[in-house]
Amino acid sequence: MAHILKPGVSFCHVAGRTVFLDLRADRYFCLSPDAERSFQRLAAAGPSAPEDAKILEGLEQQGLLRAGDAHAEPRACPDVAEARSSLLDAAPIPVRPIPILLAGIALLQAPLRLRLFGLHAAITRLQRQKARLQPARAEQERLAHTAAAFARLRTVITTHDQCLPRSIAVAERLFAAGVRADLVLAVKLQPFAAHAWVQWLDLVVNDRVDAVRDFSPILVV
Repeated sequence: MAHILKPGVSFCHVAGRTVFLDLRADRYFCLSPDAERSFQRLAAAGPSAPEDAKILEGLEQQGLLRAGDAHAEPRACPDVAEARSSLLDAAPIPVRPIPILLAGIALLQAPLRLRLFGLHAAITRLQRQKARLQPARAEQERLAHTAAAFARLRTVITTHDQCLPRSIAVAERLFAAGVRADLVLAVKLQPFAAHAWVQWLDLVVNDRVDAVRDFSPILVV
């Protein structure tokens, strides 16, 4: 039987391991060595081992996999462009009060929505919002003004260790402005850490390049 990832599950390869994100369960995890080897053979569409069928059936029962097309093996999260610069290092630009107000509302709403509805609902909402976007004129200008509005609030609304809700808020306002940026959820190992930021092409919107370069994307929205 062929298997594919269950909706809401993504993975990436980090330091020789396969790390998974389950949006519905709001958790990152790795598999046991035997299960990881079976999954890696499945993802690589390579020859299977005798124990693979039973292990993959177990992963299906655990909610990681589901039956799928024989030619649709699970695919790791695609990478994003290597970050080369950050908007936080750009010179300040004038911002009108309304964009700052909308940015502030988004910053307050994002953690509340995460607590009430969970990560899966928040990501699904952003995916639908982004899917409706059409190519916009002056995208870079809109990007700069939206980012500047959030930068103005960094000293007013404290979001220490809140990279995920802040990045969700930034992505939401960029999508509303017609900017097709990427919300990046990423991980690293030894020790394990998760991080989130927003990126447009090779430009980091709401973080420093040094803060994101050691992380591997596990989900890009």
